[in-house]
Amino acid sequence: MNFFKKLFGKAEILKSEDLIDFEVAQSSSASSDSVSVREEAPALRHVYASYMDLFRSLPEVFWPIDYIASRIAGAHFEVKRAKDDSIVWCGRKVCDMIVAPNCLMGWRELVYTHFVYKLATGNAYIRAAMGSTGSNLPKHKYCDNFWPLPADKVRAYPPKSVIPMYGIARQEDIISKYSINDGWGMKVSDIPAWQVWHDRDGMCDSIKDGYQYLKSVSRLLSVMKPISNLLAVYDARNVIYNKRGGIGFLVSQKQDVTGTVAMDPEEKKELRDQLNAEYGVTSGKSPIGVTDVPLSFVRTNLSISELQPFDETLEDAIKVAGVFGIPAVLVPRKDQSTFANQSTAEKAVYCGTIIPLAKRFCEDLTRWLGLNDSNVYIDCNFSDVDCLQNGMKESEEVKKLVNDRCMTQFLAGMITLNDWRAQIHESQLDEEEYPLFTKLRFQMTDAELAEVDKILKLQQTNNNQPTSTGEEHERNEEEPGLSDQGQ
Repeated sequence: MNFFKKLFGKAEILKSEDLIDFEVAQSSSASSDSVSVREEAPALRHVYASYMDLFRSLPEVFWPIDYIASRIAGAHFEVKRAKDDSIVWCGRKVCDMIVAPNCLMGWRELVYTHFVYKLATGNAYIRAAMGSTGSNLPKHKYCDNFWPLPADKVRAYPPKSVIPMYGIARQEDIISKYSINDGWGMKVSDIPAWQVWHDRDGMCDSIKDGYQYLKSVSRLLSVMKPISNLLAVYDARNVIYNKRGGIGFLVSQKQDVTGTVAMDPEEKKELRDQLNAEYGVTSGKSPIGVTDVPLSFVRTNLSISELQPFDETLEDAIKVAGVFGIPAVLVPRKDQSTFANQSTAEKAVYCGTIIPLAKRFCEDLTRWLGLNDSNVYIDCNFSDVDCLQNGMKESEEVKKLVNDRCMTQFLAGMITLNDWRAQIHESQLDEEEYPLFTKLRFQMTDAELAEVDKILKLQQTNNNQPTSTGEEHERNEEEPGLSDQGQ
């Protein structure tokens, strides 16, 4: 347990050799049958806390996790109808969670916290704080307190009876309750299992009764060796900068008939006093020393450039970022990549990592909140991300094509005006207040058709109106595209 004592001590610094205990505690506790639950729980609680400690203290671990979590939290989350994907503006009657999850934090903070815990520890928990009789009630209607739980301090408890794992079972047959214990006196126990959503990052690692029960393994475990190297490099550089150590030794070159003769204590003291009094780098002292004692100098320290730790740091940082799906070109470095390469890499991270994680989060959260029963779902939108846009001109062309297709479908009697609005990401209008928008074309009266045709004719006139070269050039100068702004 030397690792945990140093990690959570008052004045100890986490070092590379301490990670040996970290890896042993993580691996042996999940595989050894000889470790009791009482011995296992404290060790593993500190293991998961150590993941969070690495996130808070090591920049190469913090950066990729924060990169993903902050971008997911910055997305536009929307509530949509399952029937036609039209947007339902968020409100208390739909999903109060997206407006204000609890009394202390907003929605974006909850999402960021959720993904930090998920990526750092491999597990994330959200609790819907409700009464004991609300297990069958939809959470989005009857709960207004949703809390992200500290994943490194949460423990799931199996029931006292036989666990029907891999059989016909409900959640309460496998998990009886959850508890939170931070080790400092604050303890929340007996949280009903139906109030907690456990979002695992990967597969479940262990079903053995203990602190790791039904938890997933963190991705950081696979890169503990690079993290150990990073800690060693930072430790070595810190020693050189702060402690510096002895520069070297002055070796006597006095000789007699037998060879080299060492200086006696009086000569050493006299030489040391002379060096300290007259020579040095401070004001009034000479940087060059002169002495009548024959000496030679033996250097013992190494400089930062001679140790060459920066290449090792970058290589290890690339490996840590790689387990989170971030390419090497985005890792911060001294010789940063070009804008074109970076934009392409950012787009790949969005398409391959960030958007899939966010979509899965929305799907699982929709099911847990019970929004499926109300025929709505939570979705996320990254349409305003620069690297996902080919430019304002291309974006407007796509919108025009969608609008023209919707017009053709509406004139053919295939969709309603509300369907048209849904495909251009506008909310549908109420049927009682705007009945015209819920009808197909052949269901409309002559007066309604005349009103609609008048609007469509006006739109076609605006779309087909030619633009002079001077006006087009002037508009391009006033409103440059995204690609021009980037250049």
